[in-house]
Amino acid sequence: MDFRDLTYLLAIARQQNITRAAESLYLSQPTLSKFLKGLEGELGLPLFERLGNKYIPTYAGEQYIKKAKEILALKKRTRSADGRYHKKQ
Repeated sequence: MDFRDLTYLLAIARQQNITRAAESLYLSQPTLSKFLKGLEGELGLPLFERLGNKYIPTYAGEQYIKKAKEILALKKRTRSADGRYHKKQ
């Protein structure tokens, strides 16, 4: 799992549609579907409930999304702090 994977997951959650999420990430729909299937297989549980074309986070998905947001926010804050540190030197 890397930052890119977290970004993919958040795009699916935001768009609630795998095709629109793929478009927003400039990926093909099959690539993003394969990513999600692999992640869910690795975890051993579904992160989204599929209702037609709509992807709704399961409880596990909600928790995973929450942590993904926290991790990406921490990454952003760390980069900002690093930039301020280097400017002082």
